[in-house]
Amino acid sequence: MSEQEVSDLVKRYATAELNGDAGAYDDLVTDDFQGIGPVGFVLNKQQWVGRLANVKNDAFEVKDATVRLYGDTAVVVGVQDQTTTVMGRDTSGQFRLTLTAVKQGDKWAIANAQLSGPLRAPEDMPINRPG
Repeated sequence: MSEQEVSDLVKRYATAELNGDAGAYDDLVTDDFQGIGPVGFVLNKQQWVGRLANVKNDAFEVKDATVRLYGDTAVVVGVQDQTTTVMGRDTSGQFRLTLTAVKQGDKWAIANAQLSGPLRAPEDMPINRPG
């Protein structure tokens, strides 16, 4: 049952992001939530929710999500696939997403979100070699 509850939480997260629904975050994330963006910035709950004012998602989905449970903690790894502009700049792409959720009372909430990417095919990766 808990794995399904966490999967439902991830779907609600994706729906809130797609719709820019700042109010949904009251139930989605913990009060001490931290979100780490794909270039390393760290935002608290208020900042994460506040960024939605500048975000327009035409498409937003979490794909291939796997849920691993550790008691009252869950780790979700998937791919965030988005067609997005931020302040008019295209930020579309696929990003590796890791969510950490915790069970608080009888409900699950996201305590941490971390993005990396955008994802690239192996042949598109830069080659870093000494000398």
